Amino acid sequence: MPLAQVSRAAIGNPRARERDAVDLEETLAKIVELSQEELHIVRKRAEEKTPARDHGQDFHDMQRAADRLDHYAHQLRRLHDNELGQNWRHESRSDTPHGS
Repeated sequence: MPLAQVSRAAIGNPRARERDAVDLEETLAKIVELSQEELHIVRKRAEEKTPARDHGQDFHDMQRAADRLDHYAHQLRRLHDNELGQNWRHESRSDTPHGS
């Protein structure tokens, strides 16, 4: 079984393992979906060569997609922490210039 499907809490509990695997799979799928949605809007804006503020509905759609994407990114981080422990990352936001 891949590491992505095993959490520390799920060891010895097949139902918990299945739930964690589904949560990880669903979270990753949502991240891909929302990333593609936001990328489509960004590319459309770039093609039209107009600033975001001039796009009205597109801008609001991108804000919503970005907000939802951030939510799922945080959820993915929690799933990884549950699976791999709290100090597994080689690089975190605080390690990058300007926290980005």
